[in-house]
Amino acid sequence: MVFVIKHSGEKEQFDPKKVAHALMRSGANRDTALDIADLVKNEIYDGIPTSRLYKIAYSHLNVHDVSSAHRFGLKLAIMRLGPTGYPFEKYIARILKERGFNTQTNVIIPGCDVNHEIDIVAQKGNERFMVECKYHNQFGYSSGLKEAMYTYARFLDILEAGNDFTKPWLFTNTKISKDAIAYGVGKSMKMTAWGYPECENLQMLVECEAMYPVTILKKVADDVRDRLINNGCITVRDLLSSSPDEIAKKCGLSPKKARKIRQELDELRLHT
Repeated sequence: MVFVIKHSGEKEQFDPKKVAHALMRSGANRDTALDIADLVKNEIYDGIPTSRLYKIAYSHLNVHDVSSAHRFGLKLAIMRLGPTGYPFEKYIARILKERGFNTQTNVIIPGCDVNHEIDIVAQKGNERFMVECKYHNQFGYSSGLKEAMYTYARFLDILEAGNDFTKPWLFTNTKISKDAIAYGVGKSMKMTAWGYPECENLQMLVECEAMYPVTILKKVADDVRDRLINNGCITVRDLLSSSPDEIAKKCGLSPKKARKIRQELDELRLHT
């Protein structure tokens, strides 16, 4: 019996079906996913960290299907949006905009006692959300009760000042604790995290709209990715229709670097 050490430190029995399922979610066909899961099973050892398990699965997928391998790296790609939380806020605003929301980022809203800098104000129809983004750029972290209570307390102070928000919305790129979920449900908060809720969780929002962050590009240097983000190209969809010359002009890159980005975008084979 082989056990895997999760990012939280918890031990879990290795299940090849979970590996295959994750690979299929990334776009790999069933036969490829099952074959890779068998290969992974033969290479792991008792007590292997999930991060190492991930790298083994990714290395095999990258040989069979480059496009699916990129998608499999989604969680790590979102973590690469750091080190600060500001790019993550811009990324979430971009996803919400794609889903029909009008969004503003980093808005100062007066509360009853203090002013609040709201990460995102998102409005659709009669609903107006105060969106709080909690970002971590390392594995092993989760958002918990403290983050949920903090978000709701800010929401109450803003409401008391007469602002017309419908409800608070907590977004995080990590998992969210059971206590935080229970608190959020009790307070009628919207919460979107990695794996929560069952429908419309963070990865599902990304995959449904093909809103992959530019940090999913693996052949692009960190400084180039930062330049893309700073120039408003935070998702690969912002670049899909651009020629190498257009990418170079838009982001102030050399023709060589722009061609490299265009090549990897073509390898992704994403559809808008």
